[in-house]
Amino acid sequence: MSLHINRFIDRVQGQDARGGRDLIMTMTEAKDLLADITRLLLDLETVRRDAVNTRGDETITIRMDGGSF
Repeated sequence: MSLHINRFIDRVQGQDARGGRDLIMTMTEAKDLLADITRLLLDLETVRRDAVNTRGDETITIRMDGGSF
């Protein structure tokens, strides 16, 4: 996972453990977190698109017979 996302998770968990109600971050930290989340979403979309394209080329053959019925 990304450095900025890990830092955010650690800060939220730390505040929660101390009973904190608010989490304040600088604009630089917020922009870095935004960049990492955007990168993750773009990667996820690429993987999803590749999975759909790969699945579209797959041929499934089904054979049914009555057997001894």
